[in-house]
Amino acid sequence: MNYQKKIIYLKLLLLAYSINCCTQTVYKTGQTVANFKASKILNYTTAVSTLDSLGGQLTILDFFGTWCVPCIKALPNLSQLQQKFNGKLSIILISTEEPGRLEKFIAARKGFSFPVIADADGSITRLFEPPSFPYTLLLNKEKKIVGTIEASLITENEIAKWLSGYNSITEVRKTESEKNPPLPITMNTMIRSKNELVALSQNFLYAVKTGEETGVLEEKIRMLHYDELLKKLTTEDEKKAFWINIYNGFVQVLLKKNQEAYKSRSLFFSGKQIELANKKFSLDDIEHGILRRSKIKWSLGYFSKLFTHKIEKDLRVNKLDYRIHFALNCGAKSCPPVVFYNPDNLSTQLNIAATSYLTSEAEYDAKKNTVALPAIMGWFRKDFGGKKGMIHLLIEKGVIPAAANPSITFKSYDWSLYLNNYQN
Repeated sequence: MNYQKKIIYLKLLLLAYSINCCTQTVYKTGQTVANFKASKILNYTTAVSTLDSLGGQLTILDFFGTWCVPCIKALPNLSQLQQKFNGKLSIILISTEEPGRLEKFIAARKGFSFPVIADADGSITRLFEPPSFPYTLLLNKEKKIVGTIEASLITENEIAKWLSGYNSITEVRKTESEKNPPLPITMNTMIRSKNELVALSQNFLYAVKTGEETGVLEEKIRMLHYDELLKKLTTEDEKKAFWINIYNGFVQVLLKKNQEAYKSRSLFFSGKQIELANKKFSLDDIEHGILRRSKIKWSLGYFSKLFTHKIEKDLRVNKLDYRIHFALNCGAKSCPPVVFYNPDNLSTQLNIAATSYLTSEAEYDAKKNTVALPAIMGWFRKDFGGKKGMIHLLIEKGVIPAAANPSITFKSYDWSLYLNNYQN
């Protein structure tokens, strides 16, 4: 083989390798799922198995989390279906949580009979990329995905129909009362970040959400080395994910310890109550210093600090991202819900958060040509590009028609204490 042919051959190999490595089949409704191996199965006769071995004439794959309230509420219905169609229907739960947590969850529930694939590394979950949780797939005996249905709504009649040979594709069905659909938690959200500092922030927020003792994690956060923050939070998305999770977690922790502190909100947000890397931070330090890049809190976003501490300069983001306002939860009723943030898909998550919050909170009146926006957009209006930027954003998110140019007002903020506002 001459030199030129070798070069061409090498390029073809590299191209094939890149295609193979960088693309991955994501199964959609109507496609047949290849037989995958589950290397860690809980509550089953064997610890390792395959989809073919676990499945039945009809198989339900339910992407599940112990933190997901709708997932848990669906379990009694799935249990009844399994008992009714024993031997014909197989129900498999898949979770990206750690096996230890799942084992505790299973042990605490009498009569829990589902096999649970502990997919801690997310390798199986990535094959399906659940757009939100809960996410439930229906597979026929050939392992073709024939339906995507909310688990709590599946009926015995439907299962009987599928078992009789019905093969048409079933559309997604949600509860009719669901006026405001939940903010989807994208696939990578519950898979721990490879960045150990971001993973620590996720573990902390996860423990807060599930009601576990957070003292050990708070101590780990306190004992971080300052140099670690500088060396390991290098990208904008890593910084934003870490500090958003830390902020949201500590708001819940501090208010659960002392709800009376909320009576003086100014002191609550400005007090240096968070010990991190052997330094003390306030919630304002994190929000306005680090995430808003040294903006003066009550300047509508138009003015930055003239004098900034070196720590703040070291840690702050390079560019203010208006979407953080739809991600930070301050403990009040008007706050956005708490979601786990991950740098691997942070932009997608923040876009979803912005769309969800604006869709539910903005009030557009076409006849009066007015739109009432959340108070936070008025407080930090320059962050959104002023009122012109807000109009552009509302059009982009589909809140108002493309040709609309309504006058803007800002709604009052409901400061009623509202803890545990977690998005499932």
